[in-house]
Amino acid sequence: MVRVVAPAGPFLPEPFERGLAVLRDRFGLRPRMRPDVTARSGYLAGGDDRRLAEWLEAVADVEARAIWCARGGYGSMRLLPRLEPERLLRPPRLVIGFSDITALHVALNQAGLATVHGPVVTQLGQLPADALDHLEALLFGRPAPGGEGGPGAGAGVTGQGVIRAGRAAGPLRGGSLTLLAALCGTPWQPRLAGAVLFLEEIGERPYRLDRTLAQLRLSGALEGVQGVAVGQLTGCDEPGIEGAAVLRELVRELEVPAIEGVAAGHESRNLALPLGTRVALVAPEGAADGPPRLVFDEGAVA
Repeated sequence: MVRVVAPAGPFLPEPFERGLAVLRDRFGLRPRMRPDVTARSGYLAGGDDRRLAEWLEAVADVEARAIWCARGGYGSMRLLPRLEPERLLRPPRLVIGFSDITALHVALNQAGLATVHGPVVTQLGQLPADALDHLEALLFGRPAPGGEGGPGAGAGVTGQGVIRAGRAAGPLRGGSLTLLAALCGTPWQPRLAGAVLFLEEIGERPYRLDRTLAQLRLSGALEGVQGVAVGQLTGCDEPGIEGAAVLRELVRELEVPAIEGVAAGHESRNLALPLGTRVALVAPEGAADGPPRLVFDEGAVA
């Protein structure tokens, strides 16, 4: 059984129902949710009191194997002061989602929990087969053999390019660049020393990518980062300027091993990543050393 919660924005019923069908029919899971999970209050899935009560009810449900977020949007960071992450440690349970759910990932990872940066329920119905295979292998601990030097499904992901060659290792942290920057100056400011940082974003113009990464850097959050993996930058281009080129230049200035083009983020092929667990980042000098990649040393359930 998994709990389905809506800690951020409201959602449309059709993609939600398709996602629930994937949980039941593909993964053999029984989703449990409150009747008011479909609540809508402007850009929020109901008021803060409703969303917080739903979250606390979910973390108190020891029968749940995981908590799966229905959608991103906005609103998760408003719940941070009362998350009670320690209740997810006994027994250990995963929280799955991405985008605005980055706020929850940061708080839970810093409390010692592993989480999954992966498809929300409303995205599950549009995932291609390989992304579903990868998600299943990661969640249920059945990684498939790799090919052509890359990790198999559930054991890691490959990138499309190298920003700065080298190798790095550490716990994987990150998510939405905007959310990470928004947490700077709060008690939940990302602590990234010793970590491999993953970044993705949607709908931010190139200068705003620059500004948010500059905010992270000026806050000191990026001090001690061991490596960077850049994921999907969806809708972040404007005429004459590619968002990927801007971020590539800024990441290169960190002088750590870095790769780009990881298929994780706001596109239909959103490969799940195990945040809070140890990964190895490989940014090879040449093709003979295989593709740029993240290898999951501990999986999702460490």
